[in-house]
Amino acid sequence: MLTILKNHTLQTLASANCFATLGMSLFNIILLTYAKSFVQPKLFVSIVSIATIAPYALNVIMGDLADRTTAKATWLIGTKLGQALLYFGLALIINQQTVLSFTIVVTLNVLATLLGNYGGSLFNVIVQKRLVAADRQQAFGINQSVGTLMAPVGQSLGVLIIAVTHNYALAGVINGVTFLLAAACLFIGYPTIMTSVAASKQPSLNTIWQLAKRAIEQTTQLPAISFLGIIMLLNILAMSVDTVLNLYFITAAPKFGLPYATAILLTNLVFVVGSVLGGVSRRTWLDQLSFCQLTLLTTIAIGSVYLGLLLWPNINLILLTQFVTAFCTGKLDPKMYALFTATVTPNLTGTVLGLVSTTVTIGAPAGSIGLVLLYNLIGPQLAFTVAVGLAGIIMLWLWTANHLKYLKKRP
Repeated sequence: MLTILKNHTLQTLASANCFATLGMSLFNIILLTYAKSFVQPKLFVSIVSIATIAPYALNVIMGDLADRTTAKATWLIGTKLGQALLYFGLALIINQQTVLSFTIVVTLNVLATLLGNYGGSLFNVIVQKRLVAADRQQAFGINQSVGTLMAPVGQSLGVLIIAVTHNYALAGVINGVTFLLAAACLFIGYPTIMTSVAASKQPSLNTIWQLAKRAIEQTTQLPAISFLGIIMLLNILAMSVDTVLNLYFITAAPKFGLPYATAILLTNLVFVVGSVLGGVSRRTWLDQLSFCQLTLLTTIAIGSVYLGLLLWPNINLILLTQFVTAFCTGKLDPKMYALFTATVTPNLTGTVLGLVSTTVTIGAPAGSIGLVLLYNLIGPQLAFTVAVGLAGIIMLWLWTANHLKYLKKRP
């Protein structure tokens, strides 16, 4: 681990990600607070929630743009400067608190997120070109861990700013400054991230799908449709855990002898520690597993969170299953990106990964909302049961896909 931490490319990218994540997480909590201040808070909060997720459905387009970009590092710096300008502009109007200003603020935030996603695709290609294949999984893991650590810091800072000053514009300015700092990190370390990939004529969407399909099957040893379906369902379960626990602790925290805020803090801290340890560690038993085996273990871990809530509600069990889940996901995501960058050519990395990201992410919000609606409208037991059943479906799908793969290999 110490060796990869000395890598100057990773130092530059991770330091920039530190400030960028701080800014983005800070403003996401500010934007929700801003939406709640309107006369119809549920409507405005819903709009913000949708607008926060929606840009990720366009990752295939952002990836295609990144692949068409020749000077990757220069444009990566440009994305951070662009985000800074958007938030400085946003700060000029956010305190007006009219429907028009709200619309402009949300639109600017969506544009900033799209720029960030474009920058993320550029980041993937830079890592692919400048780091050897053996170091990529740990590099992706460390960068992911930096984001995981900084997200709660940004959220806490956002809450503090509103509590002390009640000034949304100040939050916008601070957010702009964080992106300027991210750009400064990239500029100072420019020689360590300088990457130029010759842009070639981009293939049609059908050709992109065929390339992605081949990369997926070569990387994961699973049929492409099965891989995308499995990861989409797993994403639904993973994205729902935080929201479900937030609802669950409203009534359960007093039974555990804990204040609500303390219960939430404990689960968040455990998840952060588990995710960071999973991302930065190397040569553990989990690192020796194949992608399918690691996906199965991650599914079991997430399913165990819901199974524990259903059958054995206990704060220690919740914390343990949260830690195991975080550790497994801290391994799975970087491994997936590292495997893809080993099989996809640099001039198509953004497009192929963007297509995968778009396909996997697009169904997750609807699934997560479905579980939350079940929890609120019918009851937690049914929501937990459905989640455990979903984990079972994923495991069965994995087993079936693997079984069919071996059957096809027989003469």
